[in-house]
Amino acid sequence: MRTVRRTPYVLVGGLCGLAWAAGFRGWMAQLVGSDSSYSWLTVVLVLLPGTAIGLLLGWAAYLRRIERRGSRWLVWSPVLFASALLDPEIARALVTNGEGSGALIVVATALAGGFALSRTGWSVARVSCAVVAGAGLLMLFGMGGMAGPLSSARGAWVALYGWSFVLLFCLASALPYPAVRAPRGGRSFAALGALCGIAWVCALRGFMAEVAGAESGVHWVGTWGFILLPGLLIGALLGWAEHLRRTGGRPRWRLLVLSPFLFAAILVRGLIEDPTTMFEGGIAAGTIAIPVLCIIGGHALSGNAPLWSRLPAGLVGVATLMAWPLTSTAVGGPNFALDTPQGLWATALYDALLVTFALAASVPQRAVLGSTMTRTQEAGMVGPQVYSGSQSSASQEGMPL
Repeated sequence: MRTVRRTPYVLVGGLCGLAWAAGFRGWMAQLVGSDSSYSWLTVVLVLLPGTAIGLLLGWAAYLRRIERRGSRWLVWSPVLFASALLDPEIARALVTNGEGSGALIVVATALAGGFALSRTGWSVARVSCAVVAGAGLLMLFGMGGMAGPLSSARGAWVALYGWSFVLLFCLASALPYPAVRAPRGGRSFAALGALCGIAWVCALRGFMAEVAGAESGVHWVGTWGFILLPGLLIGALLGWAEHLRRTGGRPRWRLLVLSPFLFAAILVRGLIEDPTTMFEGGIAAGTIAIPVLCIIGGHALSGNAPLWSRLPAGLVGVATLMAWPLTSTAVGGPNFALDTPQGLWATALYDALLVTFALAASVPQRAVLGSTMTRTQEAGMVGPQVYSGSQSSASQEGMPL
């Protein structure tokens, strides 16, 4: 049996924690609009705790994978996010008028949700935690109304943004507990992928809104139809791809690697409205470039190809990560320079989103579990020959809740 290494779990956990914290800070910025400000405390009290939580939960995922019970204190990892209260202004506002309690709501919701998801049966403790988690999620969804009416495109987007992020936090908070359920089927993987996809694309849209500033607008067709919906579908397809990979693959399942190109749906709008201007501003070109570059990065991360092809792909990936830091001031202005708090936040968010997208795009390029064939050999097989006899090893890879 192949040895399970701890380092990838911890590093991916840290990356996801950084992406989550930076993305959540983007949601906070959308809630308050022009009143939002960045300082170095944003890095110290938001980004660093988020990364630390991700590292700890990645370690918890590793311990769960090797079926080893971890330390109970890992359950309390989400409490680190309450470090925002170390900011004297936030602490003073919380004591004097009750403002600034958002960090406590997020932490309480995550802890309660993680406990509820880690249990079977309906004990008093589980029901109580489920009620707390549900109330927290509803409250955070309702806070989207601060950005605009929930019936408007902007208000609904901000509400979905915060809700999806905290729901993911709840799911991650269940990792320190022992597994109590068997691996789920394709629908569960697709649903989890869809949740990750919608959270990812909401964070990307938040990044775009911060860069555009007052010129940013949210619309039912442009934002929901051509940005959020493709993100959800891409996540669902890549989640389904992970299920297929764990259960031995299927004929032509690797074609799911093309699913990121659903972001090019925005080109349809350009073709309908004005084909002569659809590539102006670089937005339409970006909807093609980002999927291509992330698929190339996924190839480098797949571990299922010869070094001569993965090494150049990795160099392309590194060059992609350098693009925003080199052009940030030209695109967003001086506030987005790397030596400013807002610039460091934006760079951390954008690059973390690209790397997580590349990791997701690597799923259809990874080795099928239970198979020792190379991708070339696999391509020559047909139907059940590819995945017969691999169900047992697939179940060993699952990390159920």
